[in-house]
Amino acid sequence: MNVENSMKEEPDRRRRAAWAAFGPLKEATDQLRNPEVRAHLFDSTDLPALCYGAKTWVDTSTTSRILRTTHTALERRLLRHNWHSQYLAGMRSSDLRNLSHLRDPGEYTSTAKHTWASHIMRKTNDRWTKRTVEWTPRECKRPLGRPPTRLADVFVNKVNQLYPQLQLFYRSRHETRKHYHARTRPPPWTTIVKERNEWRMCWCPHNT
Repeated sequence: MNVENSMKEEPDRRRRAAWAAFGPLKEATDQLRNPEVRAHLFDSTDLPALCYGAKTWVDTSTTSRILRTTHTALERRLLRHNWHSQYLAGMRSSDLRNLSHLRDPGEYTSTAKHTWASHIMRKTNDRWTKRTVEWTPRECKRPLGRPPTRLADVFVNKVNQLYPQLQLFYRSRHETRKHYHARTRPPPWTTIVKERNEWRMCWCPHNT
């Protein structure tokens, strides 16, 4: 966070932190032969360093690309490959993922956003974090061009995508949810997030 409200430096900082966290693991991961143990060690130490604070980031193509490319480079090094050896072996990034068993950084940050939003929006002590998520400027005119992406956009899109499944879920259980059955459009995500089961269903319908 800075006075210009720019996130340009933060992804680069996370990239450097991830490589710094990987250094002490290099000797241990080179000796491990069990891919599950090696993946667990990486996901519990290096992945949080790479994605630290990403739960509050706005989803943009730039930040997603930086996280993805950095994670792929770390994954390649974890398997004791470099770009040239990967090219000679005819391996794609998906092949590396099948060998490494690492957790996808996009899935990790998505889950972190979901958990963080659920925690913050159910607070009742009027914290500034909740105010900033709900805040909509009323005094300023909309600037020219496409409006900037906001943090809440990822939650709105996810609810719109999975809302029909949520309606079918309650109909199959013969449960009455007036604000679900009567609506053709989903309610605001700030309403759904206050109910744990509904929010979990909107994010991970196969886990409920």
